[in-house]
Amino acid sequence: MSYVVSGIAIIVCAGAGAYIAWWVAMSIGWEGVGGAIFAAIVGMVAATVLFALAVALGKALRLIK
Repeated sequence: MSYVVSGIAIIVCAGAGAYIAWWVAMSIGWEGVGGAIFAAIVGMVAATVLFALAVALGKALRLIK
């Protein structure tokens, strides 16, 4: 996978992870510093999982080596 495609995938997954984290934190009513710390942790985990799934899907579809 080229560096450009990897960079785009990382940015997309990070944005999606941030949105998921914001949605989860707001849905349970966490705000302030605690909500920000919680959202950061959830966002990092979500972005990592999304990126891993994207790589696995790309390999399954033989789009990447």
